[in-house]
Amino acid sequence: MVKGWSVKRYTRRLIGAAVTVVMAGTVCTPVAMADDADSSASYWYVDNMGVRDAWKQDITGKGVKVAVIDSQVVSDYPGFADANISYKAVLKNGLASCTAQTKRGTGILKASDSSLKAGERGIYATHGTEMVARIVGNGAGYDGSPGIIGVAPGAEITAYADGVDSGLGGSAMDKKCKDDEGNIAANSLLTLSEVIRHDYRIINMSFGTTIDITADFVAAYVSALRKGIILVSGRDNDTDPGTNDFVGMPLNNSYFPGEITVNSINPDGSLSSTSDVMDGNVAILSPGTNMPVYPWGDSKDAEVGDGGTSSATAILSGYLALVLQKWPKATGNQVLQSLIRNTKGNESGEPRLDPEHKRGFGEVDVAKLLSVDPTQYPDINPLLAWAYETSEKHEETRGMYTDHSDWKDGAYGESDPFSPDGEKISVTKNTDLVGREYERQQAAWKKVERCKADGGSDCMKYSATNTADKADGKDGGRTVLPDTGGSKLLGVPLWVWLAAGGVGVAVVVGGIVLAVVLSKRGRRRSRHGGHASGRGPLPPANPYPPQVPGANNGMVPPPAAGQYAPQQQAPHSSAFPRQTPYPAVPYPVPPQQAAQPPVMPGNTQNPYTNNNRNNR
Repeated sequence: MVKGWSVKRYTRRLIGAAVTVVMAGTVCTPVAMADDADSSASYWYVDNMGVRDAWKQDITGKGVKVAVIDSQVVSDYPGFADANISYKAVLKNGLASCTAQTKRGTGILKASDSSLKAGERGIYATHGTEMVARIVGNGAGYDGSPGIIGVAPGAEITAYADGVDSGLGGSAMDKKCKDDEGNIAANSLLTLSEVIRHDYRIINMSFGTTIDITADFVAAYVSALRKGIILVSGRDNDTDPGTNDFVGMPLNNSYFPGEITVNSINPDGSLSSTSDVMDGNVAILSPGTNMPVYPWGDSKDAEVGDGGTSSATAILSGYLALVLQKWPKATGNQVLQSLIRNTKGNESGEPRLDPEHKRGFGEVDVAKLLSVDPTQYPDINPLLAWAYETSEKHEETRGMYTDHSDWKDGAYGESDPFSPDGEKISVTKNTDLVGREYERQQAAWKKVERCKADGGSDCMKYSATNTADKADGKDGGRTVLPDTGGSKLLGVPLWVWLAAGGVGVAVVVGGIVLAVVLSKRGRRRSRHGGHASGRGPLPPANPYPPQVPGANNGMVPPPAAGQYAPQQQAPHSSAFPRQTPYPAVPYPVPPQQAAQPPVMPGNTQNPYTNNNRNNR
């Protein structure tokens, strides 16, 4: 079989439109927070990360709007006594409420107030409660016991529930909320589509979903990227390997190109044992273990346990809220640039990738993020650029995000196996929106650079984030994608259409293939797994040097073919035709050809050699 993609037909009838949301549970057997020493040690994600120093400077995330899409939240949890939180649900057809049957009785989800009250259906703790607490909690628990301290207590939280909490603890799935006729009335995609219409700076998604192949899913995420919203999610709490390289998975809410995919670390910087595995799409490491958790829905006493990638995700969202308050003029894209350039142990100011694809760009460094002004960086989403460029480097994934106008409506593509265990990547016809957004951001920054070179003022008005409204939904506002041949039937890579005369077979085969993909993703959605398996989630260089492979510009060559890196993403090669010389794009663009493991030019030391996972 020719490497690359096969393009198939599918019908939603075969797959169904259900969205399954899996929330987090406790990864390991918790230990009771018996004394002050245990309690204090469990707050290392605050005490050891420079958070208290930020608070002393009145940097608390104040004024930064964060949307948390999760399970229902217990609004009168003691740790929320002085927090700024609102509670909502997005229901289909403007419904005021919906219901679900749980083992604890009938649960109700209201659009105007999605929260629970402590003790309702016997519930005191939920996954959503913990995630919100990791951002804004004050440390108080029930009956005077220690609880969860949030890292950005001043942030403005809107907690969106997309289902009725089962009440069985973090490991349990939300129950699908239904209307009077038995139709599902709420899901994550519906919620996300509404959330991006508002002015949130961060969207935290500490959950895993299995979602029907739908153009709406892709369009919603691209719209968020266009607005410069920071999307934060986490990988699974399992040791199943991820993709071979940092190419994104556009139909997986954990790995959408441009989103931060988080993995969890221990206090010593090592990966959590529940997710210690290569995953080419992981971007950042964040604290997720040895912290207060509520293992069951009726728990009133927090215990020290593994918060998993769910907690690592929420904590990172809190850290970023601090950064956005500190640097109010920075765009979300510029904050992402700073995030991956200024990780612990990396003093180069350039992104450095783990050649084993385990540690991504490294461990978040809060102190550094608060000391380095991100407005010096380009308003280009570096994770979007990285995924796009890398996808064009590999035969198996080339063409994921290039022009798909030749595809038939309802077609989707599937890559050749692109992980150690043979997992494939699926895309819809409109995943070329990802490529268009990448190109738009590049073109917008070129205009900013020209303005600066000409001595102009207020040049950022031309940036991608500040022209998002013009671009959103308007062909005239975005760059026309050059024809690279990537989606042509006779182009590169080769795309295989199922026989035109075999529509019935095509539909069946497409449905079967898709079902396999969804089943696979469903199995991997344990990143916030069960009680036994997982809880969960350039220094200034103006003008920027031309990003020409081989130049001393900080570009990181991608690993040679077949070389995997755990949480490390590899650079991308442009799927859009390169201009010569390549324009001064504000983000390192790696060479097109396979290269050696990513080591920064002029830097002989690689912090990821010798299996140094701590990177401290």
